[in-house]
Amino acid sequence: MKGRFLRIIALAVVLSSQAWAGLDHVGTSAVNFLKIGVGGKAVAMGDAFTAIADDPSALYWNPGGIGFQNKMAVNFTYTKWIFGTTHNFLGLVLPMGEIGSVGLSINHFSSGDIEETTIFKPHGTGRVFSASDLSIGLSYARKLTDRYSVGITAKYVSEQLSLESASAVAVDIGSIFIMSYKYNFRMGIALSNFGSDMRMDGLDLETSVSTDNSKQVEARLKTYSWPLPLIFRVGLAADLISTDQHRLTIAADVYDPRDYKARENVGMEYAFKSMFFVRGGYKLNYDEDSFSAGVGFNYKVQGVGNIVFDYSFSDMGRLNNITRFSIGLSF
Repeated sequence: MKGRFLRIIALAVVLSSQAWAGLDHVGTSAVNFLKIGVGGKAVAMGDAFTAIADDPSALYWNPGGIGFQNKMAVNFTYTKWIFGTTHNFLGLVLPMGEIGSVGLSINHFSSGDIEETTIFKPHGTGRVFSASDLSIGLSYARKLTDRYSVGITAKYVSEQLSLESASAVAVDIGSIFIMSYKYNFRMGIALSNFGSDMRMDGLDLETSVSTDNSKQVEARLKTYSWPLPLIFRVGLAADLISTDQHRLTIAADVYDPRDYKARENVGMEYAFKSMFFVRGGYKLNYDEDSFSAGVGFNYKVQGVGNIVFDYSFSDMGRLNNITRFSIGLSF
Protein backbone atom coordinates (compact mmCIF):
# COMPACT_ATOMS: atom_id res chain seq x y z
CA MET A 1 0.00 0.00 0.00
CA LYS A 2 2.80 2.42 0.91
CA GLY A 3 4.62 1.78 -2.36
CA ARG A 4 1.40 2.12 -4.35
CA PHE A 5 0.61 5.50 -2.78
CA LEU A 6 4.12 6.78 -3.43
CA ARG A 7 3.80 5.72 -7.08
CA ILE A 8 0.49 7.59 -7.37
CA ILE A 9 2.08 10.79 -6.06
CA ALA A 10 5.13 10.34 -8.31
CA LEU A 11 2.92 9.73 -11.35
CA ALA A 12 0.81 12.82 -10.64
CA VAL A 13 3.94 14.94 -10.29
CA VAL A 14 5.47 13.59 -13.51
CA LEU A 15 2.27 14.12 -15.51
CA SER A 16 1.84 17.62 -14.10
CA SER A 17 5.46 18.50 -14.82
CA GLN A 18 5.18 17.27 -18.41
CA ALA A 19 1.98 19.22 -18.90
CA TRP A 20 3.60 22.57 -18.14
CA ALA A 21 7.23 21.86 -19.09
CA GLY A 22 8.66 24.59 -21.26
CA LEU A 23 5.56 26.77 -20.94
CA ASP A 24 5.18 30.10 -19.16
CA HIS A 25 2.16 29.78 -16.87
CA VAL A 26 2.78 32.88 -14.76
CA GLY A 27 -0.52 34.56 -13.93
CA THR A 28 -2.67 31.77 -15.36
CA SER A 29 -4.12 30.22 -12.18
CA ALA A 30 -7.42 31.02 -10.50
CA VAL A 31 -8.17 31.32 -6.74
CA ASN A 32 -4.62 32.17 -5.77
CA PHE A 33 -5.67 32.55 -2.14
CA LEU A 34 -4.92 28.81 -2.00
CA LYS A 35 -1.23 29.79 -2.03
CA ILE A 36 -1.51 31.85 1.18
CA GLY A 37 0.03 29.92 4.07
CA VAL A 38 -2.02 29.16 7.17
CA GLY A 39 -1.13 28.62 10.82
CA GLY A 40 1.02 30.89 12.96
CA LYS A 41 3.48 28.06 13.59
CA ALA A 42 3.97 27.00 9.97
CA VAL A 43 4.30 30.52 8.59
CA ALA A 44 6.74 31.56 11.33
CA MET A 45 8.93 28.64 10.19
CA GLY A 46 9.07 30.04 6.67
CA ASP A 47 6.39 27.67 5.35
CA ALA A 48 8.84 24.76 5.81
CA PHE A 49 6.11 22.56 7.25
CA THR A 50 5.49 19.68 4.83
CA ALA A 51 7.46 17.15 6.88
CA ILE A 52 6.18 18.46 10.25
CA ALA A 53 2.41 18.96 9.78
CA ASP A 54 1.68 18.23 13.44
CA ASP A 55 -1.29 20.51 14.11
CA PRO A 56 -4.65 21.15 12.36
CA SER A 57 -2.97 23.40 9.78
CA ALA A 58 -1.67 20.11 8.34
CA LEU A 59 -5.04 19.95 6.58
CA TYR A 60 -3.66 22.71 4.35
CA TRP A 61 0.04 21.79 4.15
CA ASN A 62 0.00 17.98 4.09
CA PRO A 63 -3.08 15.89 4.97
CA GLY A 64 -0.85 12.92 5.67
CA GLY A 65 0.25 14.68 8.85
CA ILE A 66 -3.05 14.20 10.67
CA GLY A 67 -2.48 10.44 10.66
CA PHE A 68 0.16 10.92 13.38
CA GLN A 69 -2.00 13.25 15.49
CA ASN A 70 -3.51 11.37 18.43
CA LYS A 71 -5.55 14.15 20.05
CA MET A 72 -8.70 15.91 18.95
CA ALA A 73 -7.65 19.43 18.00
CA VAL A 74 -9.13 22.59 16.57
CA ASN A 75 -7.23 25.65 15.38
CA PHE A 76 -8.26 29.03 14.00
CA THR A 77 -5.93 31.44 12.19
CA TYR A 78 -6.63 35.09 11.45
CA THR A 79 -4.44 36.97 8.97
CA LYS A 80 -4.61 40.65 8.11
CA TRP A 81 -3.44 40.27 4.53
CA ILE A 82 -2.18 42.89 2.07
CA PHE A 83 -4.21 45.94 0.97
CA GLY A 84 -6.78 45.62 3.75
CA THR A 85 -7.89 42.09 2.87
CA THR A 86 -8.35 39.29 5.41
CA HIS A 87 -7.60 35.57 5.34
CA ASN A 88 -9.00 33.05 7.83
CA PHE A 89 -8.51 29.33 8.32
CA LEU A 90 -10.29 26.86 10.58
CA GLY A 91 -9.09 23.29 10.99
CA LEU A 92 -10.53 20.41 13.02
CA VAL A 93 -8.82 17.03 13.46
CA LEU A 94 -10.55 14.01 14.99
CA PRO A 95 -8.47 10.85 15.58
CA MET A 96 -10.50 7.63 15.38
CA GLY A 97 -8.06 5.01 16.62
CA GLU A 98 -7.10 2.25 14.21
CA ILE A 99 -9.58 3.55 11.65
CA GLY A 100 -7.44 6.63 11.10
CA SER A 101 -8.06 10.37 11.48
CA VAL A 102 -10.55 12.68 9.82
CA GLY A 103 -10.39 16.42 9.43
CA LEU A 104 -12.50 19.37 8.37
CA SER A 105 -11.00 22.60 7.04
CA ILE A 106 -12.46 25.95 6.02
CA ASN A 107 -10.22 28.41 4.18
CA HIS A 108 -11.67 31.87 3.48
CA PHE A 109 -10.39 35.06 1.87
CA SER A 110 -12.24 38.39 1.75
CA SER A 111 -11.46 41.68 0.05
CA GLY A 112 -13.83 43.70 2.22
CA ASP A 113 -15.87 46.50 0.67
CA ILE A 114 -14.58 47.94 -2.62
CA GLU A 115 -15.89 51.19 -4.07
CA GLU A 116 -16.90 50.74 -7.70
CA THR A 117 -15.34 53.03 -10.29
CA THR A 118 -15.76 53.13 -14.06
CA ILE A 119 -14.12 54.89 -16.99
CA PHE A 120 -16.86 57.48 -16.98
CA LYS A 121 -17.06 57.73 -13.17
CA PRO A 122 -13.45 57.40 -11.94
CA HIS A 123 -14.37 58.91 -8.56
CA GLY A 124 -16.98 56.27 -7.84
CA THR A 125 -20.46 55.24 -8.87
CA GLY A 126 -21.82 55.11 -5.34
CA ARG A 127 -21.95 51.30 -5.52
CA VAL A 128 -19.93 49.04 -3.26
CA PHE A 129 -19.05 45.43 -4.05
CA SER A 130 -16.73 42.75 -2.68
CA ALA A 131 -14.71 39.69 -3.67
CA SER A 132 -14.29 36.50 -1.67
CA ASP A 133 -12.88 32.98 -1.98
CA LEU A 134 -13.81 29.86 -0.06
CA SER A 135 -12.46 26.33 0.23
CA ILE A 136 -14.12 23.61 2.31
CA GLY A 137 -12.26 20.34 2.67
CA LEU A 138 -12.87 16.93 4.20
CA SER A 139 -9.73 14.92 4.95
CA TYR A 140 -8.86 11.36 5.87
CA ALA A 141 -5.47 9.96 6.91
CA ARG A 142 -4.19 6.72 8.32
CA LYS A 143 -0.92 5.34 9.63
CA LEU A 144 0.03 2.34 7.50
CA THR A 145 2.97 1.60 9.80
CA ASP A 146 4.39 3.23 12.90
CA ARG A 147 6.62 5.26 10.53
CA TYR A 148 4.35 6.05 7.61
CA SER A 149 1.09 7.96 7.23
CA VAL A 150 -0.89 8.88 4.10
CA GLY A 151 -3.79 11.27 3.70
CA ILE A 152 -6.18 12.75 1.18
CA THR A 153 -8.44 15.80 1.13
CA ALA A 154 -11.48 16.34 -1.08
CA LYS A 155 -12.51 19.97 -1.27
CA TYR A 156 -14.96 22.36 -2.84
CA VAL A 157 -13.53 25.70 -3.98
CA SER A 158 -15.56 28.78 -4.93
CA GLU A 159 -14.89 32.37 -5.91
CA GLN A 160 -17.27 35.35 -5.82
CA LEU A 161 -16.59 38.68 -7.52
CA SER A 162 -19.53 41.07 -7.29
CA LEU A 163 -22.31 39.24 -9.21
CA GLU A 164 -19.99 36.72 -10.86
CA SER A 165 -19.01 33.39 -9.37
CA ALA A 166 -17.10 30.22 -10.18
CA SER A 167 -16.52 26.87 -8.47
CA ALA A 168 -14.41 23.74 -8.72
CA VAL A 169 -13.61 20.50 -6.92
CA ALA A 170 -10.10 19.37 -6.07
CA VAL A 171 -8.06 16.92 -4.04
CA ASP A 172 -4.88 17.14 -1.99
CA ILE A 173 -2.77 14.05 -1.32
CA GLY A 174 0.19 13.77 1.00
CA SER A 175 2.32 11.55 3.19
CA ILE A 176 4.90 11.67 5.97
CA PHE A 177 7.60 9.05 6.41
CA ILE A 178 9.80 8.81 9.51
CA MET A 179 13.10 7.87 7.92
CA SER A 180 14.97 7.43 11.21
CA TYR A 181 14.00 7.61 14.86
CA LYS A 182 17.41 9.11 15.52
CA TYR A 183 16.84 12.87 15.44
CA ASN A 184 13.22 12.05 14.44
CA PHE A 185 14.31 12.52 10.83
CA ARG A 186 11.26 12.63 8.55
CA MET A 187 10.19 13.42 5.01
CA GLY A 188 6.92 14.84 3.76
CA ILE A 189 5.43 14.92 0.25
CA ALA A 190 2.24 16.69 -0.79
CA LEU A 191 0.41 17.54 -3.99
CA SER A 192 -2.28 20.22 -3.56
CA ASN A 193 -5.16 21.59 -5.64
CA PHE A 194 -5.38 18.85 -8.26
CA GLY A 195 -8.81 19.45 -9.74
CA SER A 196 -11.15 20.97 -12.27
CA ASP A 197 -10.84 24.37 -13.95
CA MET A 198 -12.89 27.43 -12.96
CA ARG A 199 -14.88 29.78 -15.18
CA MET A 200 -16.62 32.94 -13.99
CA ASP A 201 -20.31 33.36 -14.78
CA GLY A 202 -23.02 35.73 -13.57
CA LEU A 203 -25.17 38.80 -14.15
CA ASP A 204 -22.16 41.12 -14.42
CA LEU A 205 -21.46 39.60 -17.82
CA GLU A 206 -24.73 40.90 -19.23
CA THR A 207 -24.14 44.04 -21.33
CA SER A 208 -25.19 45.82 -24.51
CA VAL A 209 -23.31 46.95 -27.61
CA SER A 210 -23.96 49.50 -30.33
CA THR A 211 -24.35 48.33 -33.92
CA ASP A 212 -23.29 50.29 -36.99
CA ASN A 213 -26.68 51.99 -37.09
CA SER A 214 -26.39 53.01 -33.40
CA LYS A 215 -28.87 50.42 -32.27
CA GLN A 216 -28.32 48.93 -28.80
CA VAL A 217 -28.22 45.13 -28.83
CA GLU A 218 -28.11 42.91 -25.75
CA ALA A 219 -24.90 40.88 -25.46
CA ARG A 220 -23.00 38.71 -23.03
CA LEU A 221 -19.30 38.81 -22.31
CA LYS A 222 -17.43 35.56 -22.79
CA THR A 223 -15.18 34.16 -20.05
CA TYR A 224 -12.57 31.40 -20.18
CA SER A 225 -11.70 28.57 -17.83
CA TRP A 226 -8.57 28.74 -15.70
CA PRO A 227 -6.84 25.98 -13.71
CA LEU A 228 -6.34 25.83 -9.97
CA PRO A 229 -2.86 26.62 -8.59
CA LEU A 230 -1.41 23.11 -8.58
CA ILE A 231 1.39 22.86 -6.01
CA PHE A 232 3.93 20.14 -5.27
CA ARG A 233 5.86 20.20 -1.99
CA VAL A 234 8.58 17.97 -0.59
CA GLY A 235 10.19 18.59 2.78
CA LEU A 236 12.62 17.25 5.35
CA ALA A 237 12.70 17.85 9.12
CA ALA A 238 14.81 16.69 12.06
CA ASP A 239 15.13 17.33 15.79
CA LEU A 240 18.77 18.26 16.35
CA ILE A 241 18.16 18.53 20.11
CA SER A 242 15.49 16.55 21.95
CA THR A 243 15.45 16.37 25.75
CA ASP A 244 12.78 16.73 28.43
CA GLN A 245 13.35 20.49 28.55
CA HIS A 246 14.73 21.49 25.16
CA ARG A 247 14.00 20.68 21.55
CA LEU A 248 15.43 22.24 18.40
CA THR A 249 13.79 21.33 15.09
CA ILE A 250 15.03 22.35 11.65
CA ALA A 251 13.10 21.95 8.41
CA ALA A 252 13.51 22.60 4.69
CA ASP A 253 10.98 22.48 1.84
CA VAL A 254 11.00 22.70 -1.93
CA TYR A 255 7.86 24.47 -3.14
CA ASP A 256 7.08 23.91 -6.82
CA PRO A 257 3.89 25.63 -8.12
CA ARG A 258 2.50 25.12 -11.59
CA ASP A 259 2.55 28.81 -12.45
CA TYR A 260 6.01 29.85 -11.22
CA LYS A 261 9.52 28.56 -10.76
CA ALA A 262 10.46 26.32 -7.83
CA ARG A 263 11.24 27.98 -4.51
CA GLU A 264 12.90 26.90 -1.28
CA ASN A 265 11.83 27.40 2.34
CA VAL A 266 13.87 26.83 5.51
CA GLY A 267 12.78 27.13 9.12
CA MET A 268 13.49 26.25 12.73
CA GLU A 269 11.65 25.91 16.04
CA TYR A 270 13.06 25.95 19.57
CA ALA A 271 10.78 24.53 22.28
CA PHE A 272 11.25 24.91 26.04
CA LYS A 273 9.44 22.22 28.04
CA SER A 274 6.94 21.97 25.15
CA MET A 275 5.34 25.11 26.57
CA PHE A 276 7.17 28.06 25.01
CA PHE A 277 8.31 28.21 21.39
CA VAL A 278 10.53 30.51 19.33
CA ARG A 279 10.47 30.16 15.55
CA GLY A 280 12.12 31.61 12.49
CA GLY A 281 12.29 31.01 8.76
CA TYR A 282 13.42 32.29 5.41
CA LYS A 283 12.08 31.95 1.85
CA LEU A 284 14.36 31.87 -1.19
CA ASN A 285 13.49 32.92 -4.77
CA TYR A 286 10.35 34.80 -3.75
CA ASP A 287 9.57 38.25 -5.17
CA GLU A 288 8.73 40.00 -1.89
CA ASP A 289 8.21 37.44 0.88
CA SER A 290 11.44 36.62 2.73
CA PHE A 291 12.00 36.56 6.50
CA SER A 292 9.49 35.31 9.07
CA ALA A 293 9.53 34.79 12.83
CA GLY A 294 7.15 34.04 15.65
CA VAL A 295 6.46 32.71 19.11
CA GLY A 296 4.04 30.20 20.57
CA PHE A 297 2.57 29.10 23.89
CA ASN A 298 1.09 25.75 24.86
CA TYR A 299 -0.65 25.81 28.24
CA LYS A 300 -2.46 22.87 29.81
CA VAL A 301 -5.72 23.72 31.56
CA GLN A 302 -6.94 21.05 33.95
CA GLY A 303 -10.20 19.55 32.80
CA VAL A 304 -10.14 21.41 29.49
CA GLY A 305 -7.04 20.49 27.50
CA ASN A 306 -4.09 22.25 25.95
CA ILE A 307 -4.66 25.82 24.81
CA VAL A 308 -2.27 26.87 22.04
CA PHE A 309 -1.48 30.40 20.90
CA ASP A 310 0.83 31.15 17.96
CA TYR A 311 1.95 34.46 16.52
CA SER A 312 3.92 35.02 13.32
CA PHE A 313 5.45 38.00 11.56
CA SER A 314 6.32 38.00 7.85
CA ASP A 315 8.45 40.54 6.01
CA MET A 316 6.68 41.13 2.68
CA GLY A 317 9.01 43.83 1.38
CA ARG A 318 7.17 46.55 -0.53
CA LEU A 319 3.85 44.95 0.47
CA ASN A 320 4.57 45.76 4.13
CA ASN A 321 4.58 43.30 7.02
CA ILE A 322 2.00 40.61 7.67
CA THR A 323 0.95 39.29 11.08
CA ARG A 324 -0.96 36.11 11.90
CA PHE A 325 -2.64 34.98 15.07
CA SER A 326 -3.61 31.37 15.71
CA ILE A 327 -5.47 29.96 18.67
CA GLY A 328 -6.18 26.30 19.20
CA LEU A 329 -7.37 23.67 21.62
CA SER A 330 -6.38 20.01 21.86
CA PHE A 331 -7.67 17.35 24.24
